[in-house]
Order: sequence, then structure tokens, then C-alpha cells
Amino acid sequence: MQAKVTISSPFEKDIILKLFSDQKFFFANFTPFTIINEESENVFYVYGEFYSLFSAFDVEARVRKYISSYVITYILIVQPGLIQGSYDNLIDRSFKGVSPKGNGKIVISMSQGSIEITIDYEGDKEKAIVNFIVKRMNKQIKNFDKIIQLERIKRHI
Repeated sequence: MQAKVTISSPFEKDIILKLFSDQKFFFANFTPFTIINEESENVFYVYGEFYSLFSAFDVEARVRKYISSYVITYILIVQPGLIQGSYDNLIDRSFKGVSPKGNGKIVISMSQGSIEITIDYEGDKEKAIVNFIVKRMNKQIKNFDKIIQLERIKRHI
């Protein structure tokens, strides 16, 4: 399943590229995932608790980042058991649905005055996962200028 989110942006491409290529900034502000472990600068693991109308389930993924001049691509390999949790976390998981398996990517492309984010995922629970990510992004887009401006001040960009 594929979905697109478009953001109109008054900010320069290089600023958006710098901020969105920082996985800590992008995943914390625009996705329902939390970065758990970083293997290297371009490979890391994310975790998210997803809720659909009838179930709750955990999503664990290994993510690889690719950056070019105007495009940032995050490739996700989703499968259970990637992240080792504590015993308490395993007890909580027993009440949740089965964790999904699949492959996906988040592509962020920039053009003059806009940012297009494409979420593409194929695998178990694809509709629930894509819709949950899009819902989180749409919620954050309402405060997009404020989020970017605060990060620019924080980083002195």
C-alpha cells in the first residue's frame, strides 16, 4: 500500500534536507516510531506501538538511510524479534496481536516550495501501518513551520 503526504514549505531545500536526513529528528517528530538502537550512522532500529480499530500490535524494523541531492530514502525491514526487550515488555506483548512482517520505505523528495513524503509498505497489516504513519504525519504538519523553526534555533541553522 502506498500513501503520499505533501507539505508546502517556505524553508530552503538544504535546511529541510539537513533536518529530515537526521533520523532522530524525522522519526521523533513525523512518525509514530522511536529509535531504539543505532548500528551505524545509516542503519538503525525503530519500534512503534500501533493501534487499529480492533487490535494493538508492536512494529519493529531495521532501517537503512540513503541520501541524495534532493531525496532521502528510509528503507524498512519489518519483522518481530529485532529488538530485545526486557521481561516486563515481553509480558505486555502477550496481550497484543502478532507483530507484522514486511518491507517498506519512506521517500522524502523536495521540490520548489514543497516536500513530498511517500510511504510505501507491503506485508502484514499494511493498511493499518500506512494509515497510522500518515495520521501521525498529518497531525504534525499542522505545526510544521513551528517544528522546523524551533529545530533551526536549537541547531543554530
